[in-house]
Amino acid sequence: MTSTKDTILECARDQYLTEGYKGLSMRKIAQKANISATAIYRHFSNKEELFHHVVKKGFSTYTDYLIPAENEVTPELRLRQTMGNALEFVLDHPRYFELIFIKSETKDELAQFDDLRADSKISFNLYSTRIKECMESGYLKEDNPGELSALLLSAYIGFFSLYTSGLLPRSPKEIKKMYWRSIDRLLNGLVK
Repeated sequence: MTSTKDTILECARDQYLTEGYKGLSMRKIAQKANISATAIYRHFSNKEELFHHVVKKGFSTYTDYLIPAENEVTPELRLRQTMGNALEFVLDHPRYFELIFIKSETKDELAQFDDLRADSKISFNLYSTRIKECMESGYLKEDNPGELSALLLSAYIGFFSLYTSGLLPRSPKEIKKMYWRSIDRLLNGLVK
């Protein structure tokens, strides 16, 4: 069962994605969440704090998807599982993907708050760690792990921006096949 706070965050996320930051309204969010407007203020003191927590929730959800890959036994499997978990994040939470990777107000929020920048760096560092491990194990060619992380994330963000905008197949089976073919093409240029 979803908590009231999580329901508020999801309704605020959806309203933000539909109407932008200026369109965020505590009254509209309360209506959509089927609670009183004053109930929101038990959890968030104002619109700014609510939006901050919406962005924070997006990054924490993404990170929660990536972390389990650390349990894989080899660097290659950890990298592939990280990429697979990132795919599952988009399929399960396309609205959070759009929030944290596409919307410009999210980038403005990141610029203002150290805690959000730190949250966003967690996922980037997970990619860099996976890539560095693959280089050290001999699976990937020696290169700059940070730059390769940026390359993989750029490909990921671009691919799923096309998906969330409706320009790629909507079938999970089709999108998974297309995604892995794209990832394999990228990795083929990096494998030793």
